[in-house]
Amino acid sequence: MSRLTIYVHDNCSESSRAFDIASWLKRIMPEVEIEVINIDRSNKRMPVNYDGPVYMYNGELLKVGNPDPEKLLAFLMFFDKRHKN
Repeated sequence: MSRLTIYVHDNCSESSRAFDIASWLKRIMPEVEIEVINIDRSNKRMPVNYDGPVYMYNGELLKVGNPDPEKLLAFLMFFDKRHKN
């Protein structure tokens, strides 16, 4: 199963947008496991030094900052299709 992990911060407008993107993706691609980790409320660390959201896909850095949602969707659909064969 594909896994998208999004690291966010408290009091960050970009991080608020990341929650919207995660919810939107979850409705469209329920087969992708999506986890949003608030590093200010957990014992986990940000994978890179950045004050906004960080997107990881299957353990690899995908994007620092919020991606264009449509481009992210296209990437996930292409990746999922390519790796199911």
